[in-house]
Amino acid sequence: MTDETPSADALRYQDHRGLDQVPAYPTGLQLQIGADLRVYVALSATELTLYFEPQLALHYDLEGRLVKVAEAAQFWRRSLSGRFLLTRKLTAEEGGGVVRDLVPVPTALEIIATAQRRTQEVHAAFSDGRAVAELGRPSIPEAAQRIAPLLALAAGFDALVSAHEAEEFQRIYGRVAVLPPDQYNALVLQVTEGCAYAGCTFCDLYKGVVFRRKSLEEFRQHIRAAVQFHGESLRARRSIFLGEANALTQPASVLKDFFHVLNEYFELPAPETPTAGVSASWWLGSPHRFDGVSSFMDAFTNPNRTVGEYFDLRRLGLRRVYIGLESGDAGLLKWLKKPATVDGVRRCVQMLKECDILVGVIVLLGAGGKEFAAAHVRETARVLNELPLARNDYIFFSPLHVYPGSQYNVQAMTDAITPLTRDEQFHQEQEIRLALRFDPRRGKPYLSQYELETFVY
Repeated sequence: MTDETPSADALRYQDHRGLDQVPAYPTGLQLQIGADLRVYVALSATELTLYFEPQLALHYDLEGRLVKVAEAAQFWRRSLSGRFLLTRKLTAEEGGGVVRDLVPVPTALEIIATAQRRTQEVHAAFSDGRAVAELGRPSIPEAAQRIAPLLALAAGFDALVSAHEAEEFQRIYGRVAVLPPDQYNALVLQVTEGCAYAGCTFCDLYKGVVFRRKSLEEFRQHIRAAVQFHGESLRARRSIFLGEANALTQPASVLKDFFHVLNEYFELPAPETPTAGVSASWWLGSPHRFDGVSSFMDAFTNPNRTVGEYFDLRRLGLRRVYIGLESGDAGLLKWLKKPATVDGVRRCVQMLKECDILVGVIVLLGAGGKEFAAAHVRETARVLNELPLARNDYIFFSPLHVYPGSQYNVQAMTDAITPLTRDEQFHQEQEIRLALRFDPRRGKPYLSQYELETFVY
């Protein structure tokens, strides 16, 4: 790389400012390679990004793993398990909105190969002096020194490395079945495997997985393996998600032991810190700080937990809990073979909110088809309005996805249930949303969609 500094404008960031003006990129280097190639290489606290003209960006984590390929109206995200998810904005002619699809393996391999070719081209020119440095932040020499090691790692990321990473992920996690949408960036640590109940007709996430709880020593080994696997990329992870389906339904004394283990390895917010008051500046860029622990919890496995026990868990780091309400209609819950009751969910949410623990409530769209639709909408809206949800809580709307041969599919056919189309599910969501009323003193929770079939981690 030559150390010349000719006058040049920085490549644009989202069409309104130069990349050299983006606060998240304290380190940046703009290179001219030959007559036709210009690239801005940006290093943040969480990733290395190569911005090409026109409107192409390659994102790598701090271990040099490809994590995203972005174009103007679409991007491909590579998961730690090696799968790719395509997210694409629909044109006005297509009706607008966004669609997400899992990418077939041959296409994924093409994406990795193309990204490596582009990154290797930049790295080669950077290393042998053919690249002309047009801009540098904070200076060209400093930027080059900081970027060089990670750029070399990124240039070496190919299909073989990706496959090896996926095998290592499989060894440590087995799989990560699902996370709430606001926890996709969490560090997942598994206290339990599978689901202790596994009787809900609509859920096939843990099919064939025998439920078990890890011992404390197994959990320590799991943490060490996960930390080594994530490496420097932990600097981008916001929270810890305790998996799998029933982690929080263990006895309180057992749970406290697991939380004490977490506190051996990680720094969590001080107990007196308000849940919504943890600043990103405290955890972002740190490999051992997280803004709290999150987990799923059902409202029926351990109905006798006390407020004091939740307070103890909050002091140890618990900050967010996600509960599958599915429906406020007792008849539909019974038909779905979900043993939860509305009263149980209400009590659980009330106790969590008393302890300043954020809550995510999940609603299943389309459950019970047209035969249950009216009661599902009416009773779900009623129950949501009764819950003490507030600002920074979540209500998730999860479209039902029925797999051929599943327990739900068999039961629906037996009972002559008429399924809702995707458009009808969307209409059902809008009906529930329109019926919601929130206390302005508490503030309005976030309302979001939750698509299980396109989840990748």
